[in-house]
Amino acid sequence: MGIQLALVCVAGGRGARFGGDKLAERVAGRSILEHSLAALRRAYPTAPLVAVVPSHRIESWRELLAAGFPDAELVAGGDRRQDSVRAGVARAVVGGADVVAVHDAARPAVDPEDVKWVVKALGTAGGAVLCGVVEDAVKRVDGSGLVLETMDRGELRLAQTPQVFRAAALARAWESVDFSRAWTDEAAMLESLGVPVRSVVAQRPNPKLTTVDDLRLIRMMLEGRG
Repeated sequence: MGIQLALVCVAGGRGARFGGDKLAERVAGRSILEHSLAALRRAYPTAPLVAVVPSHRIESWRELLAAGFPDAELVAGGDRRQDSVRAGVARAVVGGADVVAVHDAARPAVDPEDVKWVVKALGTAGGAVLCGVVEDAVKRVDGSGLVLETMDRGELRLAQTPQVFRAAALARAWESVDFSRAWTDEAAMLESLGVPVRSVVAQRPNPKLTTVDDLRLIRMMLEGRG
């Protein structure tokens, strides 16, 4: 029996470090959010699509997305990323999903093949995370900056998105963990409970839009794809 996959694109942030609504920035005729949705849609054309956006922007985003993504469901995000993810996954589950691919809209250049790769890698695990490799030497330091040790970078990964989860595993995690604390991501919640989470190395660059300098790089990537 096949999985019922839904795509959840999280765009509920405030863009504080960017200095404005970074997901509304236009590149090659589309907003950053639209590029992220398009990448997910190219990977899985028929999967239900949920976009989590700030509550005060739901109607404006609904209007902007109507032409390109008329079937996308828009959900109001929360104060924290983890609240927004939970809201988006809840909507996806109501629609019948038992597996969800959670993607940060701030990663608009993700390759659709990498999206499919991480979904396929889920297997029997509770989650699977698209990752980058660590290319530089990594030092662990103390509070004064003195080096304590050099980490084995072969055992380290840089977490990206999409992150793919079994909806049931997320539900159990939300019931079991202290949700009042800030979690790095949903994979960290599962890890804290001993739930297996696989890492999958991205085959193409997948930068995150955080600063204006990131936008320059992402613009070159997206415009270069035509």
